Amino acid sequence: MIRNKRWLIAAVIVAIGLLLFIFDPVQTQWSPKCVVKAATGYDCPGCGFQRAAHAVLHGQFMDAVHYNLFLLVALPYLFLLVLSDWLLRGKAQAQLKRFTHHRYWLWTYLVLFFTWWILRNLLGL
Repeated sequence: MIRNKRWLIAAVIVAIGLLLFIFDPVQTQWSPKCVVKAATGYDCPGCGFQRAAHAVLHGQFMDAVHYNLFLLVALPYLFLLVLSDWLLRGKAQAQLKRFTHHRYWLWTYLVLFFTWWILRNLLGL
């Protein structure tokens, strides 16, 4: 069952990646809109992520950073989380999990996340 769950998660990630590659969220009316921005008028930390992911998939890294600067922090950490939780096994998985799931890094990520949320709205980033 767990093996099938991993394949299902991988298939969903690939499908989302294909959708983001094919359809530009800037030009697509049906792409999901941010609930936080719609309700409050403020950008959430993830606002611009769809546009940034589309730009990354097309090799437009500077555009991606322009859409959401927090991606410079979020993507490497999320990549390591995916590796440690779903792709690696054995000793490599245990070692990487000690890093990615360590309280220090989780708190650091959360502090950066909320700092970005506040700064992007105060400074208009």
